[in-house]
Amino acid sequence: MEPKHRMPRTAPRTKPAAFDLPPDRAFVLHLDANAQPPRRVVGRIEHVTSGQVAHITSLRQLLAFLAAVLRNEDGIG
Repeated sequence: MEPKHRMPRTAPRTKPAAFDLPPDRAFVLHLDANAQPPRRVVGRIEHVTSGQVAHITSLRQLLAFLAAVLRNEDGIG
């Protein structure tokens, strides 16, 4: 008879906090294979709902695009 393997005891799992993730705040970030965030951020970001696209070469550009799109979305409706 083989001995039973004991699983180590871990802390009880807790449910993650609930997030409100509306689809109009969804983005796709496609990073260049040589990107090394946060030092080197090179790629393309797209706002899913509006289709707005930016080619980025820095973390500053990425954050600026996010802020601009979200500011415009908040102003609508």
